[in-house]
Amino acid sequence: MSDLVVLALGEGGLGGPGSGGSIGARVVAVAVQVGPGSGDADAVRDRALAAGAVAADVVDARDEFADHHCLPALKANALHPRLLPALSTPLVAEHLVAAARRHGARTVAHGFTGDARVGFEAGVAALAPDLTCLAVDAVPSRPAAALWGPPRDGDADELVVTFDAGRPVAIDGETVTMWQAIELTTQRARAQGVGDTAMPGASVLAAAHRDLEAGTVERDLARFKAGVDRRWSGLVHAGRWFSPLRRALDDFVETANRPVSGEVRLTLRAGAVSLDHQPLAA
Repeated sequence: MSDLVVLALGEGGLGGPGSGGSIGARVVAVAVQVGPGSGDADAVRDRALAAGAVAADVVDARDEFADHHCLPALKANALHPRLLPALSTPLVAEHLVAAARRHGARTVAHGFTGDARVGFEAGVAALAPDLTCLAVDAVPSRPAAALWGPPRDGDADELVVTFDAGRPVAIDGETVTMWQAIELTTQRARAQGVGDTAMPGASVLAAAHRDLEAGTVERDLARFKAGVDRRWSGLVHAGRWFSPLRRALDDFVETANRPVSGEVRLTLRAGAVSLDHQPLAA
């Protein structure tokens, strides 16, 4: 129906919006969970309905975000805090568009700002140019710094991340999915006060990947890849996640990561990270 609006609910720590603003229409609330701070689905749904939404969908997209957004960024050495909003909002846009089709809505609404707004609105325009995209007032999320403790004195935490062709496949010898790698390193980084975002594990993995890549990729290829990485990051930052060029660059980055296999030993202590890599023997 024409008066139905699909509204993106926010997620603390990843720059997501709240449900603020007077839309003046019936609202279907959609929460797309992509980070470690994702709340209980039933609780999120109940709060949205209590706030007046006529329906509420909660999508657990953490594995999807990790595999299809964070992993390509990791391989392109672009998995850093300032790019996380631009990485996550295209996925939110995909699920909002799907919800709009499912519920028969013609408008999607959001409270994103800055790079997140660019990524979300560009995503909706690329996927569903027939839909209206409406910006509403955002409700501030918890600051990312509130999600982790200050640097702690005491014993350091050592972990070993195993990579296979640029993908983290094990931590301390235990097989992990990409999302599990992010989640586990986030927990351990927070405990040592490492990182300044809601997902410090992503930064830890990025440092480990960059260190291993530097010791495994042939020099000329590495030099050329550095330029490709910058272009990849620039496209995502500009809201062009769905561009053919970004997808084509993915193919090159994937090929360049084939030799990036081995182990990286990281020491986390008092807000700092040190690394020592061991490439896989040929």
